[in-house]
Amino acid sequence: MSPWLVPIAAEVLTTLVFVCVLFYLRKSLTRRSVAFWTILWIVRGMASLLATDFISTTERLGLVISAPLQVLFAIALVMIAMRLENQKQQLSVLNEELARLRKEAVNQIDLDPLTGLRNHSALARWMEEDRSFQGLVVVCDMDAFKLLNDNYGHLVGDEILHSVGKLVSSSIRAEDLAFRWGGDEFVIFFDSLDMEMVESRMRWIEERLQHFHIRQHGTISVHFSWGIASTVGRRLREGLDEADRLMYNAKRGRRDAIER
Repeated sequence: MSPWLVPIAAEVLTTLVFVCVLFYLRKSLTRRSVAFWTILWIVRGMASLLATDFISTTERLGLVISAPLQVLFAIALVMIAMRLENQKQQLSVLNEELARLRKEAVNQIDLDPLTGLRNHSALARWMEEDRSFQGLVVVCDMDAFKLLNDNYGHLVGDEILHSVGKLVSSSIRAEDLAFRWGGDEFVIFFDSLDMEMVESRMRWIEERLQHFHIRQHGTISVHFSWGIASTVGRRLREGLDEADRLMYNAKRGRRDAIER
């Protein structure tokens, strides 16, 4: 074999070994890494072959001896790169998990544990942050809730509040928002200007509460009043205040009708 064929044969063999290594590790490396190491190896091989024109036969034989060492060195570099990329992927997974846990923690802080709705703090923050909501806001409040607590106890009162929270959640759409404002008062933001639809949903809640069943106490009638206002063309707080005022007017009118 001619002396100049020796380093060429060595390069071909070492390149085949290197390609096999990359193929074996392809699932652990990104495409960018595979392309980088392939280009680097081609450049190194071309430089090595060009150098054979300027070195003696003895030095060419030295290239053959050093070829396995070059392969081992390249494999070591690839393994290091693979290790770094695995650590990068693990770090990415950990960051995603951390973000998920942080989001869950924020959601838990914003939720009212009794009703499952968003709480007063979440309502205040959302109204400050959102400037684009255009829809209808409903404020609703149960009638004579204190009397229910006095007659049946606070555990029954909590059961009623829990059921109202479930009814509200099941009566709104994904784009709507419901909050427990405090005590027995609730706020619902409907992402719609369809007054008939909103009133229909509120009547549906009231009909369910009129036949509310309490464990060990049977069926009782729970009434509540509500007010509806639009948020179009004004701040959310202004729409909420109007709905609150209308709710109290409805409550007062119902109370006056009973007293007569």
